[in-house]
This record gives sequence, structure tokens and C-alpha cells, in this order.
Amino acid sequence: MTRGTRRQLGAWILAGVLAISSAVPALAAEDREKIDKVTLNFSYDKEPASGDEIGDIRVSTNSDQFSVDYVEYTNGGDTWTVGDVPEVRVELVAESGCYFGYESKSHFDLNGGGAEFKDADRQDDNTYMVLFVELDRIGGKLSAPQNLEWDGPTASWDHLDGAKTYEVKLYRGSSLVTTVETTSNYYNFAGSINREGDYTFRVRGISDYNDRSGEWSEDSDDYYVDEDEAVYSGTGAWQHDGIGWWYAYTGGGYPANCWKVINGAYYYFDRSGYMLTGWQFIDGDWYYLAPSGAMTTGWQLVNNVWYYMDGSGAMQTGWNYINGAWYYMDASGAMYANTMTPDGHYVDATGARVY
Repeated sequence: MTRGTRRQLGAWILAGVLAISSAVPALAAEDREKIDKVTLNFSYDKEPASGDEIGDIRVSTNSDQFSVDYVEYTNGGDTWTVGDVPEVRVELVAESGCYFGYESKSHFDLNGGGAEFKDADRQDDNTYMVLFVELDRIGGKLSAPQNLEWDGPTASWDHLDGAKTYEVKLYRGSSLVTTVETTSNYYNFAGSINREGDYTFRVRGISDYNDRSGEWSEDSDDYYVDEDEAVYSGTGAWQHDGIGWWYAYTGGGYPANCWKVINGAYYYFDRSGYMLTGWQFIDGDWYYLAPSGAMTTGWQLVNNVWYYMDGSGAMQTGWNYINGAWYYMDASGAMYANTMTPDGHYVDATGARVY
């Protein structure tokens, strides 16, 4: 055999070896066992309820083809609220010699907690799976509001996630004075506190999700109104002079620098005791007082612009849920209509959010 023939034969042998070696991984991949069905069981020590801390969720499987590597809730916040949908991220790892064959919903069998497939993503040559699942929506009642306080005649409490409105009851001693509803976590009772005594209030939230009334709070601390203060909340008559309207109490004196309820309507009087009208900035909020002086609530059309005042009369800004629809008001209180909001939503000609 000549030298050239031996060289050519060696090249053929080397090429054959390389061809065989490059085919080995492909054959190994084909030999792996495909995971056709992912079966998982979801469980927890206690079914999540409104007001509970967001705890842990357990996910298990009886499969010998893969195991559960990591599980977590992806919901924000610290506690569950009525209407929340628990979202779970599950990470799975295939056993040696196995790989995940599918990402579609039909190849998942999820049990417990009302688990519903949302999405799946295979990674690392299909040996790792990231799965997203939703569990049953949180039902029940909103928990009771906390930290009830008085600031003069204004009652306040902690904001309650999931509440669209609050129902507030005012008591003098053991007698119910009035019941009001507000979208804010405070309410000014100045017009209803018109007799000497100890006043308390209690409050509950109304769920945005199912309109269900939540748990009542405990009674607030007492707010005492003495005889002198009560005198200035008595009956009287309207008076007018060259400056404006004021209200004279039958027993002498007049309301000044405060709210007063007269014949069921709220009025605000300045430091000199004169009734105010129009836009007024009072105790950190804007109010619109009609030409009659009466405080307005609900939708108000002022100079061809729509504004919304909550149950306490305070002008609202930002997003507000009103009678089943969302509306956006800018920093001046003006309602957006037939345009895009700053955060990318469209509102129609009535101001209601479309998407």
C-alpha cells in the first residue's frame, strides 16, 4: 500500500469516527422519556379567607418523572381581601432521563383549591417547567376596619382594601344619631353633633367585589361635647345684612368657622359667622357649596365641568368607582371624558372607563 493510499484511508477512518461521535447526543435525546401529563395536588392548612395573612401553599405530585422544585404565591400585599384571586407560581424539574413534552392546558391535571391552569413555560432543554396557576377567588366578608379615631368632630379609620364604600353609625351614649355612607375612610359629623354628650361611632366596609357588607368595627373612643359647645349647635333663624347671610341661635350667638346642619343640609360659616358659597378648601379638602350655601354631594356640573363629591362632600380626584363604573378625575377634580387617562385607560363620553 502506498503512502498516499495509507493517508487517504486514515482520513476516511477519522471522518467515520467524527460522524459516529456527533450522532451520539442526538440518539441520547431521542432516548429520553417524554412527560405527557403533569399531575399536581394543591393544599394548605387553612383555606384563605379575607383578612388572613398570605401564607404558604403546598404542591405535591406522585410522579416518578418529575418533582416540585419551588412554590410561591405571586399576589402582592400581606393579607387576603374579598375578591382576590390567589396566583401560584410552581417550578418543576424533570428527573434524569426525562423531559417535559408539552405546555398546553390539556396536558395538566391540577387538583385541590379550585386550581386552574393559566400558563406554562419549558426551559433548560425542556428539563425545567415554570407553571402559573390560579386558585378559587377569596369570598366571605371584609374584615372590620381598625384604628378608629376622632379629630374634633371628624371620625376616621384605616383604609380597608377591597372596600368601595363605608357605612358609619354615630351614637350619643347608647342612642343612634345617624347612619351615613362614604367612599372615604373619614367623615365629618359636625352637623350631627348638636347636643351635649359622649359620642362614639362604628364602621364597616362594603365590598367592591360582591357588594356584601363586612364586619362591624368595635366602638370608637368617646368624643365628649360639653354644654357650651352644644348651645352653639341649637336651633335659630337665618339673618342677612350688608355682608351676607348668617345664622342666629335662639339662645344667642351664631356658628362660626364650622359646619352646621340646618333643615337637613350642611352649611359652612367663616370666622365671622357668614355663610360661604362656591368652592371652599376646608380641613384639607375641597367642597362645592351651592349658591344657597348648602354643601353638595355626588355629581356636580360646575362651569360645564363635571366633579364628584363623596358622601362627606369632599371633592374626589384620581380613579373613583361610582355606581358600577370607574371614573377618572384630575388633580383639580375635573372628570376626564372621551379621552385617554394618564395611566393608559380610555374613558367614554360619559366618563366611564371602557378598558
